[in-house]
Order: sequence, then structure tokens, then C-alpha cells
Amino acid sequence: MVIQLGLPFFLALALAAVVMAVLGALFSRLVFARLQQQRPLVAIIATVGFGIFLRELARIIYGPEPLMYAGPFGDAMFGIGGVKVSGQQLLILVVVVVLTVAQNVVLRRTMIGKVMRAVAVDRDTAALMGIPVQKVLAGTFAYSSVLAALAGMLLAPLFFVTTEMGSLVGLKGFIAMIIGGFGSIPGAIVGGLILGLSENLSSYLVSSMYKDVIAFVLLLAFLAVRPQGLIPERHADRA
Repeated sequence: MVIQLGLPFFLALALAAVVMAVLGALFSRLVFARLQQQRPLVAIIATVGFGIFLRELARIIYGPEPLMYAGPFGDAMFGIGGVKVSGQQLLILVVVVVLTVAQNVVLRRTMIGKVMRAVAVDRDTAALMGIPVQKVLAGTFAYSSVLAALAGMLLAPLFFVTTEMGSLVGLKGFIAMIIGGFGSIPGAIVGGLILGLSENLSSYLVSSMYKDVIAFVLLLAFLAVRPQGLIPERHADRA
């Protein structure tokens, strides 16, 4: 949208969030709803296959060449405690903090949050209690798709935009969840901080060539020593 339509960054961000919310809800009602009665492996394979289809469709539409566009702050740099940080990185930090706090409040303090947690724990019991499970799942998929849109739009100015740009980011997000513990929002935050600090310290002390290696070293270490993560799921609310 920013490149081909020439839209301002924040307008393109809002439009991308709306489009992804609609696509996420449609995927839930048209695809995922048909897979719920299947074995988990079937649902996983179908979801992965659909992701490959979307990636290749994007390659056909936009072409294989990497794209690049500037963020709203351009190349502006800001000094924080003697450390130089780009405006785009600060924007990402602010958005992550706001969304994390808002999500935690919604899940714990509001009725819709309690409904989502009930569906996550036991769909059958939630349905017996009158909760519209399929609508809740569609809303959850829509919200997840909005988060994906925000992540892609915010990270894109820091990288070249390709159909593969989310692979490494998604893999490191998975590693952060392993470190923090599945099902735990605080654990995911702590895991992400540990991973990010470890990568940057290794780049500074050793070499930036080994930055990505540190993520897999941490993954192997936690799988061997503490596979349940720092904050195990039994101590966290599922959502």
C-alpha cells in the first residue's frame, strides 16, 4: 500500500489491519471451522499448506524482487542514555508496550476476555454455557491477523520486504515462547527480552555473524535444561 498506492504509513497501517482482520475472520469461518473435528495433525498440515499458498500468491502478485520503503520517521535517530535508537525501533517498542498492556487488561478485566479464555480452556463446556464459540474463534483469528499486519508493517522498514521476511522473525518468536513458557504472556515478554539482549550482546562482544546462532543455542539449552520455560503454563492463564 505504501509503495504501490503511495499512501501515508499510518493510513496504510490502518487499512492493512482492517483487511487482515476480515481475512482472519473469513479463514476461521470457512477453513478452520471445518478442521476442528479433524485430528490435530490434519489441522496443522492444512494451516501450513494455506500459509504456503498465501506466500506464493503474494510472490505472484508483487514479484520475487525485494521491496523497500521508509518508515514514518525515515532515518531519524534518537539518543537514549548514550545509545542511538532509530525512530522506527522506538515506534515498535511503544506499540508493543501499549498492545501488551491493553491485551492483558482485556483478557483479565473484561467479559470478552473471560469468554475468550473460557473457549481456549474448553470449547464444549463454553458452548454448553451459551457462548458462541465460532464467533469467538473468528474474533480471535481476526485479532491475531491484525497483530500479524502490525508486525509486518512495523518491521518492514527495517528489512527488505520479501515473502520470506516473516520466517526468521516467526522462528525467533517461537524460541522466545520456548524460553518464557507456552501460554504465558509475561513469559513470552521475558523470553523475547532474554533473546534480544543475548543476540545483541553476542554481536557486540563476539561478532554479528553469530547473532542468529545465539537464538538456536538458547533454544537447545532451554530444551535440555528447562523445556517448560521460565514461567510454565500451569502458572499462566491460557488465552
